Formats: sequence, structure tokens, C-alpha cells
Amino acid sequence: MIMLFLKGIIIGVANVIPGVSGGTIAVVLHIFDRMIDAINHFTKDIKKHIMFLLPLLAGAGVGVLAFSVLIDFCLENYSLPTCSFFAGLVAGSLPLIYGMAKSKRPVNKGDKNYIIYTLLAFALVIFLATFKTAEGGTATVGAVSVGLMLKALLGGAVASAAMIVPGISGSFMLVLMGLYNVVIGYVAMVKDFLLTFDMTILVSIIKFCAPLGIGMILGAILISKAIEFLMAKYHTETYYIILGLIMGSLIGIFLDPIAYGSYSGTIPFSAFIVSGVTAVLGFAAAMLLGKE
Repeated sequence: MIMLFLKGIIIGVANVIPGVSGGTIAVVLHIFDRMIDAINHFTKDIKKHIMFLLPLLAGAGVGVLAFSVLIDFCLENYSLPTCSFFAGLVAGSLPLIYGMAKSKRPVNKGDKNYIIYTLLAFALVIFLATFKTAEGGTATVGAVSVGLMLKALLGGAVASAAMIVPGISGSFMLVLMGLYNVVIGYVAMVKDFLLTFDMTILVSIIKFCAPLGIGMILGAILISKAIEFLMAKYHTETYYIILGLIMGSLIGIFLDPIAYGSYSGTIPFSAFIVSGVTAVLGFAAAMLLGKE
């Protein structure tokens, strides 16, 4: 349970950064299949699945709440090295995904269908990465309208589904929907409430986060059912699609302006050196975790 808690923290941290997929990290940490099974068959063995999901979700919550400030600091001051570390982590997962794709059915060199699946998935992520809506929304105490609550419900469902699918970033989907800054703002309000115990702040947090949480639960259940079906019927094809999604997300990390947000002008050469080091560290970490 301690290991699941720690893995949950890593997934939570990854989900804070647009362009990084929590699903990819779950694959690297060897808990993706078990996570899908626990969500889809929760009622069949409630105790077993609670013992798995509870520490994982608790860790993810801690990762989001405790490390969002650190990640925000790193992105604000060292955006390229920070994103490079996660890019290395994503790149390190590719051999693992490729091995999973071949685990049930060896792929012949002449079989081009799998290449097509991979390229289409790759192109989809690159296509999504070229879009970025303006982040006009902000988190404001007492300003949670019915419209914002409905948007939070939909955004939670979409983001949660994206978080589970390897290669698709849930936080990036929130960026596309114009909700990323709002969600981060209400998460940050938790600290304000703990410092002041202002009930007005708490009511605002609940009004926004309750529909967001409900949406996330619905999105997780629906996408998990779809993934389980695809893996049961089309195991090899599904993993080659996942491979393409992850390859695309690797490029998408550097297409997002957030990777260069800490530089007002020309990026210094030293930043590229440090980024290379952090990328190698991320890759090594993924390879080490993948040996479990």
C-alpha cells in the first residue's frame, strides 16, 4: 500500500503538467491493467479493489495538492528542464509499450496495419497539441455559477478519460477547454482555507470541485470500460495505438508554450544542457521503474 501511495503521488504530479499523461506513467509503474480492472469490476471484490484504489487515489491527491506548488515553481523558473524530465520519462516508457504490444501476437515485418494504427494515433495527438484556447477563466471566491459547475462536470469527465488513456494528457484537455487555470486556482484555494478556515472559501471549493469530481468518476468508468473491451478483443492493435499516442505526446510536450514559459527572450545554451541532463534522468527513471 505504501508503494501504491508513492506511485499515486507520481501520477498526481504528472497530471498537473499539460502534455504529460497520467496513463503513460501508470503503464511505466506497472499498474495500468490493474487500475482498469479495479475500476471496471469494483463491485465484484470491493475489499480487494479498495485496498488498491484507496492508496493510489490518496497518493494522487497528495501529488496534486502538495506538489502543484513545486511544479508551478519549476515551470515558472525552469520550464524547459522540467518538461524535458517528463519527456524523458515518457520516452523511457516506449520500449515497455512496444513489448506489451508484441506480448500476445508477434508482428510480421510485412504487416503494415500496425504501423498505420501507430501513425494515426501519433497524428491525432500532434493535431490536438497545435490547439490551445485562451485561458480566460480564473478561480474566484463566491463566483461559481451554474454554468461553471456544468462546465466543471463536463471538463472533469473529459479530463479523467484523457488521464487514463496513455499518451493523452488530462491537464492538456483542461487547457483546451479553458479550465486549467480555474482548476489549479481552486486547488490552490485549499491552502487558503486551511490557513484561514473561511467558510466562504470552502463553499466555493465544494461548489466547483463536487461536479468536477463527479465528472471525473463518470469519465473514468466509461473510458475504462472501453479500454477493457479493446484490450480483450484487439490487444495488439490497442497497444500500437497507445504507442502512437505516447510518441505523439512526446512531441506535444515541446509544442506547448508552457515548456518555454520561463524565458522572455532567447533560451540560453545552459538551459539546453540542463534539459538534456533532466531528460536523461527521466528516461533512466522510466527504464528503472519498467524493470519491476
